[in-house]
Amino acid sequence: SENVLIMGHSNGDIDSMGSSLGVYRLAKTLEKEVNIVNNTYGMTLSKFIEELEKDDEYKNAIISKNEALNKVTNKTLLIITDTHKQNYVEVPELLDKAGQIVIIDHHRRSTDYIENATLTFQEVYASSASELVTEILQYTDVKVKLKTIEVEGLYGGIMVDTKNFTFKTGVRTFEAAAYLRKCGVDIIRVKKWFQSDLESFNKIADIVKKAEIVNDSIAIALCEDTKSKDISLLCAKAADELLTISDVTASFVLGDTGEKICISGRSIGDINVQVIL
Repeated sequence: SENVLIMGHSNGDIDSMGSSLGVYRLAKTLEKEVNIVNNTYGMTLSKFIEELEKDDEYKNAIISKNEALNKVTNKTLLIITDTHKQNYVEVPELLDKAGQIVIIDHHRRSTDYIENATLTFQEVYASSASELVTEILQYTDVKVKLKTIEVEGLYGGIMVDTKNFTFKTGVRTFEAAAYLRKCGVDIIRVKKWFQSDLESFNKIADIVKKAEIVNDSIAIALCEDTKSKDISLLCAKAADELLTISDVTASFVLGDTGEKICISGRSIGDINVQVIL
């Protein structure tokens, strides 16, 4: 391939960005021309992007949709991380224009998956795309020297997707984390990126306070805030929080984004919230 483009899902999070950074460093080590395509990201990623763009290399490495469309040819290798859905990637138009597509993802396959991928590395048992990319980096033939921010992005991806190493953690998750720890990660700094500000924390507490429990173990709550930018994020965080209450094995939080009703479902037991949703 002449050049490599890496893209995650729209409204990127730390897992899609962290895993993209790991792949970026590998491609750079192999002396490829490589860029990360990123247009949109949620509130949780803004602090990380700020930190990332202090490094001059990344000011040029991260490109917008239009720049990506100018760079893509039928000799481009397009690597997609943390999603396999055609309509959920950052720039769907790139899918038809790239010569080869590689997918690195940890989600269950859905109906609108990208069909024309040359290689699909889709491991449902992995905690995160960052875990999968860390494994690739560990076992690759070339010696990859990660920058601190890349190590922290990968570690943050694993940490957030496992809710601080409590969900979906296998032996390989901890092996990947141990490797990143050896590469030099400041765990406290990573944790600080994902702290809620007081206003958000209070909004989440309000949602949790008004939750109703059905069938003794299912919590259902409404996010009554309609003005926040990140309604879906508030719902997700409140759904996570509800699972910390004893006897609650599944939680659903609904919110009105203005354009649609979003719903976050979480589970720690036998209830498959994915099927219900």
